[in-house]
Amino acid sequence: MPQDSILVNVGRGPVVDEDALYRALCEGPLAAAGLDVWYRYPENRASRTCTYPSTKPIYELENVVLSPHRGGSVRESEHLRLRALAEMLNAAVRGEAMPNRVNIQHGY
Repeated sequence: MPQDSILVNVGRGPVVDEDALYRALCEGPLAAAGLDVWYRYPENRASRTCTYPSTKPIYELENVVLSPHRGGSVRESEHLRLRALAEMLNAAVRGEAMPNRVNIQHGY
């Protein structure tokens, strides 16, 4: 990996090894990272305000920008989200199968 590389992860945290990422940000070769993913999530509602996003202090590094899965939240996408919500509500009212159902067996 070239020196001064910048890593951007907008998929899933575990796609990038957390320990290796932290070392690369502290020692090189990574110059910076933009992370729209977390490695740790709150286990319940009460722990939302006290759960750090990583087991390493990645959040303390000045060369890291973190966002909690909100990187795609732009004005232009709000219309699409509202349309998808309306489609799901309409399907529920009509007794149809819900689009975009969670499938635990597939892990999403």
